[in-house]
Amino acid sequence: MQKYRLLSVHRKGVEITNIGDYIQALAARQYLPRVDGYVDRERLKTYSEEPCMMIMNGWYMHDTTQWPPTDLITPLFVAFHMNVSAREGMLSKEGIDYLKGHQPIGCRDINTADVLKAKGINAYFSGCLTLTLGYKYHSAEKEDKCYIVDPKIPKSKDLLSLMKDVFYLILKRKDVNTVTSKLFSDANIKNKRLASRFLRTYSKHIELKTLVEAEYIQQQNKFYATQLKTEEERLQEAERLVKKYAKARLVITSRIHCALPCLGLETPVVFVYNEDIDEVSKCRFGGLKELFNTFVCSPKRVKPSFTISKKLSVSNPCVNKEDWRSLSEGLIKKCLEFTKENGN
Repeated sequence: MQKYRLLSVHRKGVEITNIGDYIQALAARQYLPRVDGYVDRERLKTYSEEPCMMIMNGWYMHDTTQWPPTDLITPLFVAFHMNVSAREGMLSKEGIDYLKGHQPIGCRDINTADVLKAKGINAYFSGCLTLTLGYKYHSAEKEDKCYIVDPKIPKSKDLLSLMKDVFYLILKRKDVNTVTSKLFSDANIKNKRLASRFLRTYSKHIELKTLVEAEYIQQQNKFYATQLKTEEERLQEAERLVKKYAKARLVITSRIHCALPCLGLETPVVFVYNEDIDEVSKCRFGGLKELFNTFVCSPKRVKPSFTISKKLSVSNPCVNKEDWRSLSEGLIKKCLEFTKENGN
């Protein structure tokens, strides 16, 4: 019987896990008739169990000595991101020959596609597989909920900004205290000031009541690494979050693997793009950032890149762009063909 496996990304000894990696695995699981186990992304070359099929989406990779994968894995390369930190190791002659043997390579971002094309590999921009989560998880049922997922807060330390933080804290003490308790485990004065800055900055564009009453979520923290002991438990947590996002009226997030799923789920979403990032992070966004309604976060302010005639709220969410739909349709077709062509 044909075996199907999912990519595993949890690394032993790492204290913080990004559940967004498992949201990507959840997107791949939609198309598999079953999951017979997991293959560690950092052990692709030394995998030695039964031959299996895998959708090879996601971020690659930390240990480039484990590239290319063993021939025991039959891969479908869609939504593939080769990070700038791994390119030299992955694009050895052996690595290039391997990718040519499995082309065309569907790339999660334009940057990866361009790098592969420059090496003579047939590559194209596919978008991210999480854009297809509506295939299984779309919900017609909606709740009057706003989720704010790993918000970015301007980092300015100039005296005027600090004074504004303190003034807003005094003026809106109750609201600041409420949001401090949601954002931080410790309600010290530093965290209260940060919560104050968050509220005074974002309330220029989002209704204060929505910000105060929102549910705040972290997609990267110690809980996922230390309290969830197995890959299946982490996948279940990813599914729980996706189901929440599917029913939301509005999501504000700096996490691309919250924002992209929300597009696929048809949930109104604003992606907060941090201008102050390095190339290792920036290279992930080519072709993806343009799919969103975006707030651009600089050291001093948060500025919308789209027109807001009235403050956003649970009752007045944004309207998503439509460009993602053609990418989603293409990915769904590729994944269904992959399993069908191999006897399912």
